[in-house]
Amino acid sequence: MSVSHSLPIPDDPHDAAAFWFARVRGGLMQEGDQTLLEQWLEQAPRHAQAYQDMEAMWSIAQATPDAAFKARLAQNTRPRAPQWGRRAFIAGLGSACAAAAGVAVLGPQRWLESEQYAQRYISRKGERLEQTLPDGSLISLNTDSAVHVSFYQSERRVVLEKGEAFFQVRSEVARPFNVDAGRAVIRVTGTRFNVRRDTDTVDVAVESGSVRVQSGSWWNSAYYDLVGQQGLRLGSGRFATVQSRNIEQMLAWRQGKAIFDAEPLEHIVAELNRYKEPGIVLHSPSLRGLRVTGVFNVNDPQAFLEVLPSLAPVVIVQGPDGRWGIAAR
Repeated sequence: MSVSHSLPIPDDPHDAAAFWFARVRGGLMQEGDQTLLEQWLEQAPRHAQAYQDMEAMWSIAQATPDAAFKARLAQNTRPRAPQWGRRAFIAGLGSACAAAAGVAVLGPQRWLESEQYAQRYISRKGERLEQTLPDGSLISLNTDSAVHVSFYQSERRVVLEKGEAFFQVRSEVARPFNVDAGRAVIRVTGTRFNVRRDTDTVDVAVESGSVRVQSGSWWNSAYYDLVGQQGLRLGSGRFATVQSRNIEQMLAWRQGKAIFDAEPLEHIVAELNRYKEPGIVLHSPSLRGLRVTGVFNVNDPQAFLEVLPSLAPVVIVQGPDGRWGIAAR
């Protein structure tokens, strides 16, 4: 099986793995590249092993503080051109900085450029935060959310650490806007979309424009193209299904509302508990699947509790800890 490419692919398996890893991670893959990558991986077991080693180094790099990389780069006083080979990155780094190999292959897009802008934004429980970025893009954070924003000359990157965020991205074709949400990386140039990152899932929904969602390991990624009124949810599996979404319902949080359309009571309680302490307790397991429809103020769960007995056969009780509970009538 032969592999051909317009760019020179190194003969050394580790250097070739760095080449492919940089293209995948840097968003440089073009039409047909995924097939070429899969062919290269299948050529020999050492190819797949080399790529897995590159992934392992990247995982270590993600856990390494930025200061470690910056300190190392600051020691390199002699300017030199970026190289793809692993030897240019591993030699002399030592165990504390060995993870730089997994990052340095990203080239100028990441560590060989200086940050033009870096900021972390956090919203407290029950708080919504809106922030305009230097490029004119807008980020809205839902309750209990955190993002880290980094701007480079070639890339705008946001890491959604937890929670939920709505993005209104100012288009810059030459400088894409990437959102890293753990299980998924969302790549856009200009659009309006929502990303929610929970413990086990990532949910992406597009209000207008289009985005590309990448999931899975770097060497075996899946790609999904979403347009307005579409979304997907990624769980533990590699694949997801693109579906039509009720965007108005999903974005109701931006107006402080939660819209439920025959949703299980267990889901509703969990959703409202995102916004306020001490939270609501569902006492009766038989009520978990009880379906309720309504529009509620996320900042006033007491109003939900007051109206719930008129919608379902339940009673509201208050425990000694001050939390309100829902029990079967």
